[in-house]
Amino acid sequence: MPTSSMFYTVCSHCKAYCCTLLLPSLTHKERQQILKAGFPDYFKKIQKDLYVIKSDSASKCPYLKEDYLCSIHKVKPNLCKLFPVVPFYKNKKRGCVIIQCPLYPFLSKEVIDKMVKKAAKIPLHIIEYLWDISYKEKEKYKRFDYQKI
Repeated sequence: MPTSSMFYTVCSHCKAYCCTLLLPSLTHKERQQILKAGFPDYFKKIQKDLYVIKSDSASKCPYLKEDYLCSIHKVKPNLCKLFPVVPFYKNKKRGCVIIQCPLYPFLSKEVIDKMVKKAAKIPLHIIEYLWDISYKEKEKYKRFDYQKI
């Protein structure tokens, strides 16, 4: 598993591009954990038990610090914890893709397999919403290759 200092180096160099791609959808429980930890409410309710993080004017996550580290790292949404593994739901089937961002080469097969297992536990309505929005914003993803896993 990559170390915190490795994350810092890689994410700093990349300028945490993942935190500007598309902000994650999350559950009410995940939102409550972030608020309970004392962080500001930057959420928009989409439907029952479905929220998204509202971006700032630069289309980046409002919880992203100037040094490109996540200020809510300990309580961040599950979709953020899984990146660069991204779950999807297409043709009534779940699956995952892996974005080949600068962090990708540092992830072992074992770590990726664990992430895929965790992705399988994310509620389907969260994945469906993320995938619908991701498809509409697919131009943003052209910076990195990805593969189905």
